[in-house]
Amino acid sequence: MKYMPLVWAGLWRRPVRSILTASSIVIAFVLLGLLQGVNAGFDRAIAAASRNFLVTNTRVRGGANMPISAMTKIRDVPGVINVAPRAYFMEDNNRSKENYLAALATEPDLFFRMLSKAKVGKKDLDAMRRTRTGLLATPELLQLFKWKVGDTVTVRSTTLQTNGNPDWTFNILGTFTMPDPAYFGVINYDYFNSNRATDRNTAEIFYVEIQDPTRAIATAAAIDRIFANSSHESRTRSQQERAELRAMQMGDVRLFTNIIMGAVLFTLAFLTGNTLRQSLQDRSREFAALKVLGYSRSRVLGLAFAEALSLYLPPALLGLGVARLLAPQWREAFGSIVVSPAVAVMGLSCAVILAFIGAALPAWTLSRMPVADALRGH
Repeated sequence: MKYMPLVWAGLWRRPVRSILTASSIVIAFVLLGLLQGVNAGFDRAIAAASRNFLVTNTRVRGGANMPISAMTKIRDVPGVINVAPRAYFMEDNNRSKENYLAALATEPDLFFRMLSKAKVGKKDLDAMRRTRTGLLATPELLQLFKWKVGDTVTVRSTTLQTNGNPDWTFNILGTFTMPDPAYFGVINYDYFNSNRATDRNTAEIFYVEIQDPTRAIATAAAIDRIFANSSHESRTRSQQERAELRAMQMGDVRLFTNIIMGAVLFTLAFLTGNTLRQSLQDRSREFAALKVLGYSRSRVLGLAFAEALSLYLPPALLGLGVARLLAPQWREAFGSIVVSPAVAVMGLSCAVILAFIGAALPAWTLSRMPVADALRGH
């Protein structure tokens, strides 16, 4: 710490150059934090996906719905604990073109056990068991429609009831939260299925809870054999596998972000390396004077590297902090961005490496330069 005044004086010898370089580092590490946060967001989503739950849907997108009578056969598959159907409830969006209600008709207990990242209160789940017309909604959905818990709402749907009425009534019993902003609700499948005029006793998806996640592939294959050679052949995957496939469907995001980060770091290394080289060479006489005063070669090297670290670390830390503040604002556009402590450690490690790379050659040259040559400015 006793050498910090020397380091600080060196940084502010040319304040405009130091400020511009620090600003470049801040911007670069904002980008680095956000891009690495995208990678971390995908990793967290995959890690959070449960392997104890399988999802069975139709093999062909838009294919015929699966009969719920198959639930009995699925339950008989060894290792299966429970099965729940799922159907979509959609508001008639011709009536409200900007905002419309979307809800999942399923068995709330199993659904929220499977969706571990969703947080719901026990009393709300108990209320759903008691009330067939119950609706659980995200706070964002309630705010969007200006509803509140305890309201009874009527929604006109594209799905008609058995009496031909398109208006469905729901009692808002509680809320559940998701890690990212979400705008949907959960209703009881039995209420929806028994009252709809079309597609009764069918489901677009089955949620399957299994006992042994290590046998997920074998159990999924056994479930798919139930629907083989039928008009509704199925494809069953674990939640974790589905999360991995969703990441792959978006393209090789990790490769894309890594290429951009590599370009940013390369450009930053070139820019700051040139700045550090100029800064240290401009002060060659000062370093020679320090040698005359008894500073060893290693101590001169240490001062040069300390100056490089002082130039890099504070702006890098500021940039990562800004990235953490920006991440929640960009979730809706880019998905979950996780600027975690691990991302910050990675970013600061990059800053240290870049500082040493940028200062290595000029610092080594200065430490080996004869004092007489340095004092003459050679």
